[in-house]
Amino acid sequence: MKKKSTSPDLTKLLSLKLSGFEYRKEQQEMAEAVFNALRERKNLIVEAGTGVGKSLAYLIPLIYWIEEGRKKENEKRKAAVSTYTKALQRQLFEKDLPFLRSSLFPNITFAICLGSDNYLCLRRLYQSGQLGLFEDLDNNSTERVFAWAETTKKGVRSEIDISNAAWQKVGRESDLCYGRSCSYFSKCHYQRARKIERQSDILITNHHLFFANVASGYNALPSFQTAIFDEAHEIEDVAADYLGVEISNFKIKYLLDSIISKKSKGLITRLGWLAQGTIDDISSTVDTVRYNSELFFKNIMVALDGRNTLRIREKEIVTDILSDDLNFLYEMLKGVADLAKNEDERREIEALYGRAKVFKESIVLLLNHSIENAVYWAESSGKTIRLASTPINISEILGKAVFHSIESSILTSATLSTAGGFSFIRERLGLEDSMELILNSPFDFEKQAILYIPANMPEPNDRFYSDKITKEIIALLEKSPGKSMVLFTSYSLLKVVANAVEEEFYKKEKDENPVEGKKDYVFLRQGEMDNYRLIETFKRLERSILFGTYTFWQGVDFPGDELRCVIITKLPFAVPSDPVIEGRIEYIEKSGKKPFFSYQVPAAVITLRQGFGRLIRTKSDRGIVAILDSRIVKKGYGKVFLNSLPPVKMTDKVEDIEDFWTEK
Repeated sequence: MKKKSTSPDLTKLLSLKLSGFEYRKEQQEMAEAVFNALRERKNLIVEAGTGVGKSLAYLIPLIYWIEEGRKKENEKRKAAVSTYTKALQRQLFEKDLPFLRSSLFPNITFAICLGSDNYLCLRRLYQSGQLGLFEDLDNNSTERVFAWAETTKKGVRSEIDISNAAWQKVGRESDLCYGRSCSYFSKCHYQRARKIERQSDILITNHHLFFANVASGYNALPSFQTAIFDEAHEIEDVAADYLGVEISNFKIKYLLDSIISKKSKGLITRLGWLAQGTIDDISSTVDTVRYNSELFFKNIMVALDGRNTLRIREKEIVTDILSDDLNFLYEMLKGVADLAKNEDERREIEALYGRAKVFKESIVLLLNHSIENAVYWAESSGKTIRLASTPINISEILGKAVFHSIESSILTSATLSTAGGFSFIRERLGLEDSMELILNSPFDFEKQAILYIPANMPEPNDRFYSDKITKEIIALLEKSPGKSMVLFTSYSLLKVVANAVEEEFYKKEKDENPVEGKKDYVFLRQGEMDNYRLIETFKRLERSILFGTYTFWQGVDFPGDELRCVIITKLPFAVPSDPVIEGRIEYIEKSGKKPFFSYQVPAAVITLRQGFGRLIRTKSDRGIVAILDSRIVKKGYGKVFLNSLPPVKMTDKVEDIEDFWTEK
C-alpha cells in the first residue's frame, strides 16, 4: 500500500508529544491505511498484532479526517468507534482521546455512549419517593439514592451501588420517557448526554449499543458517516443477539408487577380516579396472566428436561396459553389510557400496554417459527427462563444495515485472519469489498516466550484426560516463578481440575517438607466473585492462580510480572450442540461447504490466538504458554492452529521450561 503525502506522520507527532515514544513501523502503516480508507470511502480490515498500538493508529488518522472535513463547506464529519469490552471503551474516553486533545488536537470533541437504561430518570425517582415505592430499601439506602441524585452530574448507574430492583424504579426506560413534555427535561441526564453526543465529532460506543441502534432503526445513536470496530472479531455474535427475538419469565413478571404486584403496588392502584370495579378486573386479568406465565415457563422447563439449553426444531413446543391473555390485558389497558386524566398517566399506561402487545407478538412468532433462517431455542439460567430466536446467517443483514449504509468502516483486532487471510471474517460479516492489511506484532516472541505442548497427552474425550492435565498443570505451576492463568472451554471441567489442583497444593503445604515458596498460593475461580473483583484480586496478590473460561480468553490485560504462565487446557472449539452453533453448521452444510473447516476451525483459531495473546503485552514481558490438547500435534488440522500463532520456540520437554527461566 503506497504512502500518500496527505496521511498523518504519526511517528513524528507522537515522538514530539509522548515521552519515551518508541517508533513502530507497523503503527505508521496502519495509520496510513486507515486514513486512505477514510478518504476514499472504503472498508478496511486491519489485523494489528499485540504491541502495534492500534488505538492511536486509528484515532489520529480519524481525527485528521474529521478536521479535514471542517475545512470544507457544509461537510461535518462524524464517526462511531465501537469496542467489545467496557475496559477499552473507558480507555479511549478517559485516556487516549484526552491525551490527543490536550497534546495535538484541541478542537476535537468526543462522547462516551451508554445504553439509555444506564441513566437515572429524575421523574421516576421523585415519583417513586412520593408514592412510597422504595419499600425494598431501608431508610439509609433511600437517603443515599436521593443524596446521589442531588449531586451527580452524569446520573449514570455505575456511579452508585444499587440493587436491580431499586434501579428498575428509577432508571430510564425508553417507552416511559416523556421527552420535551417532561417537567424534568432541562435537568435530564440522558437528554444532556444525547446533546453532547449530537455535538461530538467521535462517538465512543460498544458493540452491544451499536447493534441495538441497528435493531431499533438507528434511534439509539446520532447519525455518523464512518465506524471503527475495535475487537471486531466479536461482531457476529453480538449482532446476532440483538437482531433476534426473545421472551423471558423475568420480563413478563416485571411488566405485571409494574401494573399491579402481588403486594397491590403498581400503576393501576395509583390511578385515584379509576373505578374499583375496573381495578378489580385488571387485577384479575393480571393474576390470570401471571398464573399462565408461570405455567408456560414451567412447561418450557419440562421440555428442557434438566438441560441448560435446547434447540427447538418443532413448532409449538409448548401450548400457547399466554398470548390471548396478554392480548386481553393489552385491550383493557388501552381502554384505561383513553380515560387518563393527564398526559403523564396516559404515557405510563401506553408504555405498559405497548409491552404487553410486544410480548404477545413475540410469543406467537417464537412458537410458530415465523422467521426464516433462524434458530429457535430455550434456555434456563438461574431463575430466568428464556424462549428465543437467533438469525443463523447475519452476513446479508450486516451487509445492508451496516457496511452499505455508511461511507466507510474500519475493522481491527489482533486476531482477524485465518490461514493468512480474511476470507472467514469477510464471509461471516457480509463484507464483500474491503481493503486489507496484516501487521505482525513488534514483539520478539522467540526470545520472550516458549510454547510447551507435552508429549503423549490423551485426547479430550479420553477418560484419563482430566487426571493428566491436572498433573501437567501442577508441574507447570511449580516451575513458573509468577502468576498463572489456566483457561478452560467448560466450567464443569474447570471445577474438577481446579479442585484437584488446589487439593494437591494444600497437601504439600501440610507435608513436613512443603514445596518451598508455594505455601502462599491463592487459587481464584471464575464465578466465585464478579469478574472485575476477580481480576483486581488476581493483580493484587503476589502468587495467584486464576482458573477461567471464555470470559478470560480475551479482553484482560496483565502486563509484566502480573502474568508469567498461560495454560490452555483445550482447543477452543465452540460446543457443536449449542443451538446457534448447530444452526450455523447446518446452514453451511446446506450451502455445500464443510462446516468443520470453513467455520469451526477458523472460529477456534481466532479464540486460541486471543488466549495466547494474554501472555506477552509489552516488550519486556517473558513467559510460558502451554497447550495441553494433543490434537494440535496429532490431527491434520492442528497445523492450522500452530501456523496461526506467532513464531515462538516450541518444546515438549519440561526441562526446557526450566532452562527458559534461567536464560538471561
